[in-house]
Amino acid sequence: MISSPVIVCVLFACCCIFASINAQRQPGQCCEEYCYDTDSEKPQSRQFATKSAYQIIKGSDNRRQFIVPNCNPVKFWFVGRHGTRLPTVNTIKSLRELVDLRDEVIDNYEKRRTKPDFGALCPEDIEILKNWHWNPNITGDYAQFLTSQGWQDLYFLAKNYQSSFPNVLENIYTPEKFHFRHTHSQRTEASFKAFVDGLFGEGADEHVNVLPKTNPDLLLKPYDACNAYKENEQRQAGPDSEYAKFENSDIYKQTIYEVSARLGFKFSLTPKQIKSIWDMCRFDLAWNLERTSPWCIAFTQNHVKVLEYHEDLKYYYKNSYGAGVNTRLTCSLVVDMLNQMESQALPNVVAYFTHSATFQLFLTALGAAKDNDGLRADNYDTQQRRMWKSSELSPFAANLAVIKYECPRDTERNKIMFFLNQKPLHFDWCNVGLCDWSKVQQRYSSFKQTDCLTTYCVSGSGSNIMPGITVAVTGSLLRYVF
Repeated sequence: MISSPVIVCVLFACCCIFASINAQRQPGQCCEEYCYDTDSEKPQSRQFATKSAYQIIKGSDNRRQFIVPNCNPVKFWFVGRHGTRLPTVNTIKSLRELVDLRDEVIDNYEKRRTKPDFGALCPEDIEILKNWHWNPNITGDYAQFLTSQGWQDLYFLAKNYQSSFPNVLENIYTPEKFHFRHTHSQRTEASFKAFVDGLFGEGADEHVNVLPKTNPDLLLKPYDACNAYKENEQRQAGPDSEYAKFENSDIYKQTIYEVSARLGFKFSLTPKQIKSIWDMCRFDLAWNLERTSPWCIAFTQNHVKVLEYHEDLKYYYKNSYGAGVNTRLTCSLVVDMLNQMESQALPNVVAYFTHSATFQLFLTALGAAKDNDGLRADNYDTQQRRMWKSSELSPFAANLAVIKYECPRDTERNKIMFFLNQKPLHFDWCNVGLCDWSKVQQRYSSFKQTDCLTTYCVSGSGSNIMPGITVAVTGSLLRYVF
């Protein structure tokens, strides 16, 4: 028989839980007061996960951070994600439906009078939303195409790197000195063209050679031919994933409730609707950096932190330390980087253009941004200062530049620096970002000591490499749209 004190304690705990929930959901209350339009800082713009704008995330354009005293840069190896793009076909359909939701929100405020008494949208934000319209030119025919901002992302990135390493990134194209390659997609090919135009001048992309693609592309899209990766991807879309668990957590449900209440709804919108609102908020900002993104008015800064973590859980397990297969998938890319840094021969510049999945997988292979405690659905509160943030690691136009320096005065003549989004990437086995070449070799020796073709896609049951994949060839390329 359970003693009376125990029963009292249990009842008291239950009462506290229900009281807490009720306190959070008092009628007429939503969340903290926040006006998006009048916030001149908008720090949450740095927390838009993989749809973060590169110009907001990137490091300084100051050349000083690339200078190593008594050393000369001699090699430049680069892998980058494509620039800002348009949404997928399915996302375009969902975003178009926001027109009706916008009208409902305005009616909530002006006709139904259902806005919360505390935490409501300010008048300025309502006006911003009234003026939002879906661009009818954005259709499925242009799904995932590079945008004009995406072109500028890569064009000016090339110019910034060239100004920092003028003796390596020369402004005259020589086929022997420069090697370029991109995946088979409009957005990566257009990103490559923008980059070389930035290096060599307008129209240079018409004369620059591109390394031939392979089928399957084990260098820049190794996951396409890996069953183990696809099986893990399916698991992460299931109900037992950390992503799904977080979606069912009190923190996430409370966020959905608060955003819905802030928009004047007496019921919670669906997670899919909230995601559409957040996607529109993020895309609008990434496309138009100088303009206010109307749908961002729906979220307070705390809401964005929750949504960012939700998305981080997805990518952490799909493309990073959350699954063992992810640590070796970019084996060929790591070996390519090591071979280029080791060689004294040409080319001096190698640049690859790929996608967020490959970029996250490559950072994982290098051991970058690895937290002591992995991301889980139950540790959101303790992960606020985590290193693994997709916003910082893989925004649009994310890139990693690996620079080889020759330092004749040092005992270790060759040095390496890694620059992630134009910021030094720090490893604890390097000296403030500057790494001895011998330590780089030692650190990644396991990749060179094995055959990537047979070991890159290995799960607990052994090799999971798929047979060859046929890739269709599309027609002519548009540089960018809108």
